[in-house]
Amino acid sequence: MKQIFLLFLLLVPYLGIAQDDYYQPKKQPQPAKRTYSIVLKDGTQLRGELIRQDSVEAIIRTANLGEVRLASDQIVRIEQIGAQAEGEGYPNIFSQTMRLAPTAFSAEKNRLYFRNYFLYFSQFEYGITENWSVGTTFFTFLPTALFSLSTKVSIPVSKRVRLGINAQYAGLRDGGLFNGNGSTLLGIGYVQGMVTTGDRQNNTTFGLGWGVSNGELSRNVVGTFGLVRKVSPKLSFITENFVLIGQGSLDFAGVLSAGIRFDRRRHAFDLAAYVPLAIGSGVSTSVLFIPYVSYHIRIGR
Repeated sequence: MKQIFLLFLLLVPYLGIAQDDYYQPKKQPQPAKRTYSIVLKDGTQLRGELIRQDSVEAIIRTANLGEVRLASDQIVRIEQIGAQAEGEGYPNIFSQTMRLAPTAFSAEKNRLYFRNYFLYFSQFEYGITENWSVGTTFFTFLPTALFSLSTKVSIPVSKRVRLGINAQYAGLRDGGLFNGNGSTLLGIGYVQGMVTTGDRQNNTTFGLGWGVSNGELSRNVVGTFGLVRKVSPKLSFITENFVLIGQGSLDFAGVLSAGIRFDRRRHAFDLAAYVPLAIGSGVSTSVLFIPYVSYHIRIGR
């Protein structure tokens, strides 16, 4: 019996070691590295592992160049290659507009964009250079009834500040939207200056706009304030607000809005609500919510 007890004492340490080896945490396979594509303003495209990204710079590790630091103001877009899995994020690639109002960012050079609002109105925009774009908006079902031509120049001031000038001409046939054969074309111009601070994913825009008719600027000024924030990998929050300055007897006249953008790889959906407000003597102060929906797509690769 004594020999069995001594044998047991000798075996206990080895049993403990064996137990430790059995329950030793097994090495988990490393998750596959995600490959990203970064396109710069000069057309350069880099592929590799995205090490870090913030509002100042992005760091990518490529197979040939190693780690490369890129200033945010030189980056046009960052996309994950083959991003299909649940939880993957997409950037807001339509930063040249909030929803209706433009920002000081320009459309990407040599890229064509299409937008549709409520099915009734369609818009094309094309980036001619890094800082100059042109566009047209029209009534979807009868373009000759209502249309507009626009152009925007973007001026980078610093890494996080841009100025923009947007000019637009709108034409309406006197026959109305569903009769584009009217003999008279009613036209009006609109000029807007704006400043945008931040980057393409998180920014704030202030703007002032004037109507132009018969070669004269309108006495009324439209002020614009907008905010874009990336709130999740696939969602952006957008608010754009308008106030009419010089509205006469009214104490306040404007439109407030808030909504979200569902960001996807090459397209996006907007859902929002607009609230027109007019405050003054003899004016009803009831609140009216106007729903809004639009679709955006970047055409081509």
